[in-house]
Amino acid sequence: MSSVDDLNGKKRAILIAAEKCFAAQSYEGVSIRDIAHEAAVPVALVGYYFGAKNELYHAIFEYHSSYLAERLDKLRHARQQASNDTMLDAVIAAFILPTLQLNQHPEGKYFCRMVMRGAIDQHEASERIYQDFYEPMAREFIAALRDALPYASADSICWSYQFTLGALLHHVVDTSLPRLAATPRADKLNLNAAPYLLKFISSGIRATTDAGVAEEN
Repeated sequence: MSSVDDLNGKKRAILIAAEKCFAAQSYEGVSIRDIAHEAAVPVALVGYYFGAKNELYHAIFEYHSSYLAERLDKLRHARQQASNDTMLDAVIAAFILPTLQLNQHPEGKYFCRMVMRGAIDQHEASERIYQDFYEPMAREFIAALRDALPYASADSICWSYQFTLGALLHHVVDTSLPRLAATPRADKLNLNAAPYLLKFISSGIRATTDAGVAEEN
């Protein structure tokens, strides 16, 4: 993940403010005025640095491009280096763990919530974001699943990707678990989440792909 320290002064404040605003509201619900107010800068300065709202939105993903590139690189490495027996678990870890690590950073939490809102809202800027940043990763993950599970049906592979993504996005933005578990130790639950999430997803994919084979037979 790029560090916010790479940006200086008001430009840095605008980018962080925009992440907070887009994390808290839908894309359509956020105005440039809202972002300027959050950043404590004149409205005109937002446009001066970043252009229109859709360009500012895209700039946030560009800012996090090193994190996105890391996920893609890890996926490719797992696909190329893991053995047949370990490939599925390696691929899932490569897809999941960088996001869990990002979510440990304060600004990373805003970004994760932004991604979740964009996936749900499907607003005017989301298609470009998906094509530029997420489609290559989705295709690599699906291809890696096919390599790891050569017996699986095409349908079961695609659904496995969809459900993996859903479980990951829900986990990183949901804050209700400590209350439901009757414990105030949210930090402990978050730190312990990775092995449970990885096991849940890998078991689900294996069951889903096995079911796909059974249906074909």
